[in-house]
Formats: sequence, C-alpha cells, structure tokens
Amino acid sequence: MASYRIGIAFFYHESHTFSPVRTTLDDFIQEGYHKGEEILAAYTGTKTEVGGFIDVVREKGGTLVPLLCAAAIPSGPVTRETYEVIRIQMLDAIEQAGEMDGLLLALHGAMVVEGVTDPEVEMLAAIREKVGESLPIATTLDMHANLGRRILDFTPLHFGFKTYPHVDMYEQGCKAATMLYRQLNGGTRFYASFVKLRALLPSLNMRTAKGPMRDLVELAKKQEQDADIVGASIFGGFPYADIPEAGASVLVVGTDQEKTRKTASFLAQQVWENRERFVIALPKVRDALQSALHIQADKPIALADISDNPLSGGTGDTTELLREMIALDLENALFGALYDDESLQACMDAGAGAMLRLSLGGKLSPEFGPPVEVEAKIMALTDGVFTNKGPMNTGLLVDTNGAAHIRVGGLDILLTGRALSANDPELFRHIGIEPTTKRILGLKVKNHFRAAFDPLVSQVIYVDAPGLASNDFTHFAYTQIPRPIWPLDEIDRGFMEEG
Repeated sequence: MASYRIGIAFFYHESHTFSPVRTTLDDFIQEGYHKGEEILAAYTGTKTEVGGFIDVVREKGGTLVPLLCAAAIPSGPVTRETYEVIRIQMLDAIEQAGEMDGLLLALHGAMVVEGVTDPEVEMLAAIREKVGESLPIATTLDMHANLGRRILDFTPLHFGFKTYPHVDMYEQGCKAATMLYRQLNGGTRFYASFVKLRALLPSLNMRTAKGPMRDLVELAKKQEQDADIVGASIFGGFPYADIPEAGASVLVVGTDQEKTRKTASFLAQQVWENRERFVIALPKVRDALQSALHIQADKPIALADISDNPLSGGTGDTTELLREMIALDLENALFGALYDDESLQACMDAGAGAMLRLSLGGKLSPEFGPPVEVEAKIMALTDGVFTNKGPMNTGLLVDTNGAAHIRVGGLDILLTGRALSANDPELFRHIGIEPTTKRILGLKVKNHFRAAFDPLVSQVIYVDAPGLASNDFTHFAYTQIPRPIWPLDEIDRGFMEEG
C-alpha cells in the first residue's frame, strides 16, 4: 500500500446571529487554536474528529501533515478580521506543507462571519483553488449544520454526525479518512446528492436516544447497508442563524449516482413528514422547580436551562432560574456554570473562605433578567483547567478561564471565566463539587450533557426560561432565512433545493 501524505485541519464554530457577542480570535485561542505539530499533541488519543483522522492515517502507514485547527465555543458571528486571519493562516499552512495526497477537514457547517453567510464553503473554495482540482478532500460536519448545495462543488465526501449528544465525532472522523483512502487506493468515484428542506427544526427534540431524530438516523443507517451508499447524513440545522442557508438538509454519498439521488430524496421526504414531532411544549421556571421538588428520587433532578445553553449560542449569564432557586432557599442544590468574569475576579481577589456581596449574572443579556444580588461564601477557587472524562470529547483539555465555587444559603454555584455548557461532570468535580450528592441541579445545557449526566440523574426537566436559544422561534426577528419556511409559515412542499 502506498504511503500518502495527508493534511489534517479543523475549523469549527456554530454562530448565533442574534447574539450580542462577537466571536474574536481570542475566543478561538481560548477554546482550541493549534498549528502544525501542536495539533498532534492536542488531539492524539481524543474521541474527536481530528483524533479519528490521526488514528486512521497512522493505521494506514501514512504521513500526517498537521495544518491548522481553530475552534471556538458557539456565540455570535465571527468577526471578519478573525476569519481573515484564520483563512490566511490555513492557506499559508497548506502552501508550506508542500505536496499532499489528500486533505481531511473537520468543519461545523453553521459558522457565520460578519458579511459572509457561508464562510466554511468560502474556505473550501479557497482551499480547492490552492490545492487544485484533483486533490481528494473529505470533511466531517456537525448534525446542526446549515448547508447549501454549493458545498458539493468542492468534494462529494462529507460525513455528518449521527448522534446528539455528539458521541460519534471520532467515528465520523474515521469514516471520512477511510473513504479518502478508498479514493486514493482504488480510484473509487464518489457521488453526492443533496436536498434542502424548508424547515427550521427545534434542536431540543433532536436527541438521538429517542424521538424523531433517532428514527430518522436509524433509517439513514439502514440505507448505508447498501454497499453503494457510503454515507447518509441528516442535518437538523441550526435555527438561530438568520441566513439564507438556514434549515434542515440531507446529504448522501455513494458510488452509484442514481441510488445516491433516490436515497437523498427518500430521506428528505421522511424528515419532512416527521417535522411536527420535533415540536414540544416546556414548563416555565417556577412550574419546573415545583415539579422537581415534588419528585422523590435517589438521584438528582436536573433542570436544563436550554435557552441560555452556551453551546446553542447562549451568553451563559441569564438569571431567571438562578433567581428562583435562590428565592426558594433550596438546600443541597447546585447551579452552574454561570459566566460572570466580574464576580469571578472579585472572588479571586477575596480568596477562599471569604464572604462578600456579589451581583451575579445579567450583564451580557440584561434583557433576560437583571443581576441577582447575593451574600456568598467563597468555597474554592481554581484555574479552571480540567480534562473531559465523559463520553463526549473524551480526553480533551478544557480551560474555563478560571472558576469559583461559591455558596448562597444551601445553593452551590459555579462561576466561570467564559461561557461553557455543563456537559462533563469534571466541570464541577475539578473544583471539589460532586453533582451526584445534590438533590437539584440547575444547569445551563441542552442535550449534550445527557451523554455524561443521564446515568447520574433520575430525571431531566427542560425549562422554558428567557434566553437567546429559546425553543420558540417566534421570538426572533428573522430577515434573511428563506421564506416560506416551517414552522413560521404554512407550506405544503418541503423541498427547496436538490442536487
């Protein structure tokens, strides 16, 4: 078998266009910004797409050519200046790498840059121009990607996650790399077919453990049992991006063009027919808390503050759930993580054991609730650095930019120096908080946390609190999405774009 030089790169951001926060180069640096050999040190042994790339290339006896990896936590659009810096560095890395035989690229699919609604496709176009038309390229994509047909212009090899929580990132990275090698070794010709749907699907009910997305993903997997279909991806889309590419889609990769087209059309029709199943009603904060208090269980009850989930673009500092938990004077309860660098710094200055008055949260998104005034005891402080031990992003180093464990009455609160979803128990454990000992958990999360927390809790109650990631799309003043579109409009025909 020939020994190939394979480039690996990573460019990842999910952009919430209604967020007041802009995503800068510092945000990428804080989350994950690696060049050259740094990439191998950061991702080897991790259950990530890049970890999958690395393992397959090494298994095949190839030479890894690490280029650039840039990832940031979901937030507002990426600044144009930041995008240009990353784009130039990516292209420079490719040029300096010399001759390559293939390229593996981990993308999200829902990035938005100021003035550019589909920057990942623009990056692909620039890369294709740099490397030429013949170099094989394969990508991985997030299940919540907002795609347009143009992504097929640069390569047919695109593979989306099939799990939410995303615990198959590594497997999809392995698949992308394996298909790239199949093209290199056998000259296999791949085709891709794409269908865009006129549907904004609420992601809350997109979990793949049960519900409509589970059924659809199982149907997609069934199509892949045909040897001519190597990848069938259903993308739920990211509904908090007001762009022409917003909405659900289906992308199928295969070696038989007609089968690929028919499979994409069939799966898209199934998505359309199941759209109503994605809509669910949620309790308000006070009702949710009362329900939790009446449940007798031997494990914690988790209240998920989905509208301020940082991995949906929430600011991580809204206060309605926190305010109600404090007002109820809950004992043996935990809230977190609350992004409040001002309060965190005050805790750092005062030191562990101190009592001080704090004005918690409500600074970035005061329209969703003002700060909560409290008297708090500082229980512990850390630098906020820990390693994920749960099933999602296993082995990946996380930096919260500092952390403080404070206590208000019987309520433990975790403060962090940047917005982070509580998706791994190590977020709490690294500072000495054991979530399994609590009766009530108030978490700024949506679905990813369930990969690690489902075995630890007795029940999850999703909460309808104010926030940027509300499950009710009528709260958003869309101007750029394609209209008509379900559920904002009544329409009969669900297909918008096919190819």
